[in-house]
This record gives sequence, C-alpha cells and structure tokens, in this order.
Amino acid sequence: MKIIATIFVLSLFIVSCSSSHFKSCEPINVFLEYKKLDKNKEYILVRDKESNKQALRIFNGNEGPKHMVDPTGIDYTSAFFVEKHWKKIYDQYANDTIKKYWSKEDFPQYKFILENRKDILKHDFLIRYRNKPIWEIIIISEPMYYMNKKYIMFSYNVMQLDHSNQPQVVIMKRVKKKWVVVKTIGDYIFS
Repeated sequence: MKIIATIFVLSLFIVSCSSSHFKSCEPINVFLEYKKLDKNKEYILVRDKESNKQALRIFNGNEGPKHMVDPTGIDYTSAFFVEKHWKKIYDQYANDTIKKYWSKEDFPQYKFILENRKDILKHDFLIRYRNKPIWEIIIISEPMYYMNKKYIMFSYNVMQLDHSNQPQVVIMKRVKKKWVVVKTIGDYIFS
C-alpha cells in the first residue's frame, strides 16, 4: 500500500513540475495593468482557467492544427504565425485536458470574485449580482510558451452581463526583465 501511495505522490509531483506549463501569473498581472483594470473595482473572474484550445483557435484563425487565412487573403497572425512553431505549440498544448483553476493569490492587486464557469449562466447567479455594480466577467487561460519560449500567449476575454464578449489572444515577451505586450489578436472566425 505504501508503494502505491508513493508512486501516486511521485506522479503528481512530476506532473506538477512539468516544464510544458507556464507557472507564473506575472505576465497576466502586467497585462491587466496594461489594460488599466481598475484595482478598486470588483470583477468576476471565472475560476476555471480557459482552455488552451481557445487561445490556439484565435491565434490560428481556426479549430485544429491547420492554419486558416481569412477568405479575403488577410492573415491576421502573419507577424507571429510560423508554421514550425505553430505545430510545436499546438502539439504541446491542444490536448491538455487537465482542469486548472485561478485563485485570489494569483492576482493579489485585484478585487476578483471567483465563480465557477458552470454557475455563470444559471439564474441564481444573475439574481445574486443584479443589484451589484459588477457587470464584467473575466475569463483567462494559462500562458503558453511560443517560438522557443521567446513569447508567451494566453486568451483573455471580458464578457459583459448585458452584451457579448471580447475574446482575444495576448502575445507578450520579456524585454529587459519586464513583460511587455507585443500584440493582441481579436477573435476572427472564418469558417
């Protein structure tokens, strides 16, 4: 029994130390600062991290590994889309099905109220927040390394309670030991 428990704990340790996943929330916090998110205002943060597939889909312009270009010929990702690096990031992150969650400690400067994704569309959720000045729901994926760890990317979405959302991919890199936003790519669906 001790051997099985040891193997189980060791397996969890190996998975948690895997280098394929980004560990720090620092770039996301820098992005929130860049977006001038009001630190005195309450926001709802979806506790469940957005699937990496969302960021991959927006970056690629399509579901799956095949790169999609707008029917008019415009490639919105042209400056950052490199086929060999795309295949690498897709293979590394697309099939990750492990549920991950944000905590308040990830974003200590912000007044986030954590809510589960499944609860957001329920009637009691709307009743709970109807008389509060909280109109924005933020959904963020975990950062992913891109182009041999030169960049990171993640999806960021602000959904308003009274109208549609604004999904995008954020691309950042370190410049002189500081995270900077290089580009944001909006959600262009071409299918």
